[in-house]
Amino acid sequence: MNPELPGTYVNLLIETIKHWNVSPQQLLIDTDITLKKLDAPFWYVDFNIFNNLLEKSARLTNEPAISIYVAREMKASCYGHVGVTAAASENLGAAIGVLEQFIGLHCAAFQPKLYIEQEMAYLNFDQPLNNFKFNHHAIIFLVFGFAHILENLAQQNLDIQIELQGNSQDIFRNIDNSDGYRVNWGADEDRLIFNKELLNLPLKTADPLVFRLTKRQCEYDVSKLSKKMSPSLNLLSSSVRELLYDVELQQFLSLNQIAKHLGLTNRTLQRQLTNEKTTFQILLSESREEKAKALLKENKLSIQEISNLLGYADISHFSRAFKKWTNMTPSNFRMSK
Repeated sequence: MNPELPGTYVNLLIETIKHWNVSPQQLLIDTDITLKKLDAPFWYVDFNIFNNLLEKSARLTNEPAISIYVAREMKASCYGHVGVTAAASENLGAAIGVLEQFIGLHCAAFQPKLYIEQEMAYLNFDQPLNNFKFNHHAIIFLVFGFAHILENLAQQNLDIQIELQGNSQDIFRNIDNSDGYRVNWGADEDRLIFNKELLNLPLKTADPLVFRLTKRQCEYDVSKLSKKMSPSLNLLSSSVRELLYDVELQQFLSLNQIAKHLGLTNRTLQRQLTNEKTTFQILLSESREEKAKALLKENKLSIQEISNLLGYADISHFSRAFKKWTNMTPSNFRMSK
C-alpha cells in the first residue's frame, strides 16, 4: 500500500487553482477523488496521486510556481489534532516538537527534524521511504508550506531562510516575493533555517488544557494507526519512535507506557517489533542517541543535566553509552561541533 498524505493538501490545491479558472472536475478527472470526499472532515490522498495533481495543476494553470501559491494557504490545522496541539503549545520550539513527534500520523513519506547548530535552528525535511519521493513541485509546496505554518503559529515574521536541493529557481520569474524568504538552491538538504532564539517565542494561542487533551488524542490516533499498519512500512516501530519522548513530561517513556498508549500488551508490542526486526531497547537507544546529539549541539544544558534528561542513572552510564554510539565522549562531541 502506498503512503498517504492529508487530503487537506488537495482541498488547498483546488481552492488555489480556482483563481486560474480551473475547476475541481478538471483537476480530479482520472482519480478516485470525488467532490463528496472533499467535504469530509479529514481524509487522505495517495502519495503518488498528490504528486501528480501538483504537476497537473502547473500545466492546467500554466503557472510553474503553483506550489508556492498553494503553500501560502498552509496552516497547522491542515494536520488536524496534531496542528491543534502545536498551536496550543507553550512556545514555537514546543510546537515544532509536536510536529516532529506526530507528523507521521498523516504522512509516513516525510519527517520534519529539528537540529540546533551554534546560533541557528535547522528544520530538515527527511524522506525516509526510498520508493516514494516528492517531485520538485511537491517538495517546494511542503517546505514553503511549513515556513508559513511556523509564521502563522508565531504570528510574526521569522526571517526564515529556505534551502532546497535541485535547481528550480526559474519558477520564481513570474511570482512576487511577498513571502520575504531568502531561497538558496542546490543545497544538500531541503530545510528551513532561522535563529534558534525564536524557539523560545511564546505562542499567543498557547492553552495548557487544550494541549493536554489534543495531545492525548494524537496518542490515541497513533494507537489506531498501528493497528492498521503495513508491515512493509514498519509503521509500529515508527509509532513507537514518535511516542518515545514525551515533550510535555520531557522524558522518555517506558515499554509499559508505550504499550498502554498503543492499546497493546507488553508481550504483543515486543513480538510485533521483533517481526519488524527491531526491539524496544534498540528504538530507545537510537532515540536517546539522537536526542543526546541534539542537546549537546544546542549547548544549553550541562552534560550532567543531559544525562538526567535522557534517564541515565548517572553520568558515567551516559558517557559509556554515548562513546559506544559515536566513539567519542559527550565532552569531545560537544567541542567538535
